[in-house]
Amino acid sequence: MRKFGARTSLFLLTTTGFAAALGYRPVSSTETLESPSNFLNGVVRSSRALSTITSCVVDYKYSLHSLPADSEEYGRTLSEIHLRSARRILRLCDVNKGFYVKAGQFVAAMRQVPQEYSTTLSSLQDQAVPCNFEAIKKAVLKSLGKDLSEIFLSFDEQPVAAASIAQVHHALLKDGQEVAVKVQYPGLEYQMQYDFATMTFLSRLVAWIFPDYRFEWMVSEFEKSIASELDFIQEAKNSERTAISFKKNSMVRIPCIYWDFTSSQVLTMQFCEGQKVDDLEFFKQMGIKPVEVCFFGSKSPGGSLRRDDIYSRIRSW
Repeated sequence: MRKFGARTSLFLLTTTGFAAALGYRPVSSTETLESPSNFLNGVVRSSRALSTITSCVVDYKYSLHSLPADSEEYGRTLSEIHLRSARRILRLCDVNKGFYVKAGQFVAAMRQVPQEYSTTLSSLQDQAVPCNFEAIKKAVLKSLGKDLSEIFLSFDEQPVAAASIAQVHHALLKDGQEVAVKVQYPGLEYQMQYDFATMTFLSRLVAWIFPDYRFEWMVSEFEKSIASELDFIQEAKNSERTAISFKKNSMVRIPCIYWDFTSSQVLTMQFCEGQKVDDLEFFKQMGIKPVEVCFFGSKSPGGSLRRDDIYSRIRSW
């Protein structure tokens, strides 16, 4: 049996023991991220990540050991390891959800990573089990300083969409205006700190074990990206800038922002019906040629248009 170096052995003993001691506990949709039990949940999430990366490290170290780096077998084996490791990370993201899903999508979009990773992780869907309604009510009260009944004529308890950082509810303002209310999950910043600490730790460990590892910068870049996504004030401003850019274009409808009921954690926008831009059946029914949508996106300001922009940030999501 091949032997691992001292660095790898220390890493494996630490991480596998840590993960085995903590076990495997899924996230509960009935708990808020701020509840005391989620401290343990945060630790368990980290243990899953540690265990997954340990498996990847073992695979790379063991499978490539003694293979000449310039040989055909080395290249073929490396590709196979990339694929196995990408699938492990995909499972980790699916189970841990939240920022791990966002991280997986971020990696999938990077051209610098091996193709096996980008192809495998591109299947990640930004969906989540909705947070319980009581937690959402408290989040709105804390963020806007008013109870739901003081702002809305009605507020649907069942969200129309739920993703990794927020969920969207259909509601009616006191004047009868139909709106979409995007509410950030309570305690998300705490979870973000925990998850990013884990990701940073793992990235540095991998760099320590594999001196040729050159992706440490990705964690800090992802952190910057997600921090801006958590700021709903900035998102609202971006939406208004988009509206100004397309005010003379009848193909695009941008929901207006209701600033009196918007904060960094709650975003209230005009509710707009729509379909996803990849719904080809809808295009067929409406007599829309997909190529025209692609052409429209390529001619938008900046040369490209995000899917959400084409359909007016469908359901304000």
